[in-house]
Amino acid sequence: MRVLILSLFVISSVYASEKQALGQIKKLGMSLKSELQKGMKKSPIDALKACNIQAPIIQEKVSTSNIKVGRVSLKNRNPNNTPKPWMKSYIQDFHQGKIKKGYVVVSLEGKRKGILKPIKTMPLCLKCHGSDIDPKLAQEIGKRYPSDKAKGYKLGQIRGFFWAEFE
Repeated sequence: MRVLILSLFVISSVYASEKQALGQIKKLGMSLKSELQKGMKKSPIDALKACNIQAPIIQEKVSTSNIKVGRVSLKNRNPNNTPKPWMKSYIQDFHQGKIKKGYVVVSLEGKRKGILKPIKTMPLCLKCHGSDIDPKLAQEIGKRYPSDKAKGYKLGQIRGFFWAEFE
């Protein structure tokens, strides 16, 4: 009996579950939102700086040895946030309304799985991702992200996805 319990413990500590991966996605989202809100208390430009500098650090901290997390968009701001091949058709399906669920779980190579969870455009997002961006902020976005495509969104639109890959 002890061997069985120990074996189950070892297996559960080696393999991540869907629930754990969703937990890491939630942690990433909450951490990013917290940093943005701190920056916004000063100014939208400070929020942009926080996002530019802190987002990759937060993503790395939230990822674990068996759960990698991040953000991705077809209209990305950061060139590192482009979709991986397994994501593309599911992203299209979300945008076309073919996927109604809050997230999708995908089988990848071997025992690996992937999760995509839409990021909806909220009021706070519109300062940097909307159609009416302050000119000074737009200039700063252009300096930090010369190939920016992440603007022109409306409230409630999907502007990107949180993702996780886990085993």
